[in-house]
Amino acid sequence: MTDPSHGCTEPDSDEPSGDTSAGAIAAERSDGGETEVQAETNGGGTAGASATIDTEFDRIRRQWRRRMTSRIVLVAGLVLGVVLTARWLGFDLAYLYAHRENFTSVLLEEMLAPTQLWEQLQGDAPTLVPAAFETLAIATVGTAIGSPLALCFGVLAANNVTPRLVYGPMRLLLGGLRAVPSMVYALLFVILAGLGPVAGVLAVAMGTIGDLGRLFADEMEEIDRTPVEAVASSGAGLLATTSAARLPQVTTAYVAWTLFYLELNARKSSVLGIVGAGGIGYPLIMAFRARNYTRVMAAIVIILLLIVSVEAAANRLRTALDADRRPSRR
Repeated sequence: MTDPSHGCTEPDSDEPSGDTSAGAIAAERSDGGETEVQAETNGGGTAGASATIDTEFDRIRRQWRRRMTSRIVLVAGLVLGVVLTARWLGFDLAYLYAHRENFTSVLLEEMLAPTQLWEQLQGDAPTLVPAAFETLAIATVGTAIGSPLALCFGVLAANNVTPRLVYGPMRLLLGGLRAVPSMVYALLFVILAGLGPVAGVLAVAMGTIGDLGRLFADEMEEIDRTPVEAVASSGAGLLATTSAARLPQVTTAYVAWTLFYLELNARKSSVLGIVGAGGIGYPLIMAFRARNYTRVMAAIVIILLLIVSVEAAANRLRTALDADRRPSRR
C-alpha cells in the first residue's frame, strides 16, 4: 500500500519474509537428518539382534553335539563291556548254533510230543497235582506270615513316620533281608526244620518281609501330609496318627502289592523243592536227574497252570477291590 503522507510503499504482511523461508528450509533439513539417523539406528539394532540369535543357536548346537557324542560313547562302552563280559563267561553263539540239534531233538521228540506228554500227565497226575497244591500252600502261608511283619517293618522304615535313629536301622535290616535269595533261605531252614514244606514256608516268609517291607516304606513316604497334620493337631500320638491318617491312604496300594507278591511267591515256591523245601520242585529236579524230559515237561505244564490260576485269582481280587473303591470315592 502507498502511504499518502510519505509517498512510499510498505510490504504486505501476508507475504513471507526471507528469514522465515530460511528457517523452514533448515527445519526440513533437520527433520530429514533425524529420520536418517533413526533409520540407521533401527538397522543397527536389527543386525545386533540377528547376531545374538545366531550366537545362541551355535551355542545350543554345540551343546547338543557334545551330549550326543557323550551318549554315543557311553552306549558303545556299555555294548563293549557286555560283549567282553559274555566272552569271559564263555558265551559263544557259534557253539550254541553248532549244538542246536541237541536241544531241538530233546524239545521236539521228548518234551513236546503230544501223545507222550498226555500219557505222562495222566501217569504223574497223582504225584504232580498234590505237589502243585503244596506249592500253592507254601506261597500262601509264607505270604500270610510275612505280610504283617512287612507292614510293621515298612511303617517303621518310613522317614515321615519315625526319626532317623529308627528308620535308618530298619532300612538296613530290610536291605539285608532282601539281599539273601529265597533259595539260600530254603537251604538254611532245611537245616533248622528238616526236609519238607516248613522250610519253604519260612523261606518265603523271609523274602516277603524284606521285599514287601521296602515297598510298604516307599509307599508310606509318598502320602499326603495334610491329613496327618490335621490329626496330629488334635493331640493324637504316633500310633493314632498312623492308624487314622497314614494307613488309610496306602491301604489299597498295600493290598495290591501283597497280591502281586503272592504271585511272585507262587513262582518262587515252585523251585524251592529243588533243595528239599517241598512243593513241585522236588519231582521236577528228580525228572531232570533221571533225564526223563517228558516228565520234566509234564511238571512244567502243571507249574504253568498253577501260576496262571494264581495270577487270574489275584487280578479278580484287585478288580473287586477297585470296584469297591469307586463308590466310596463318589
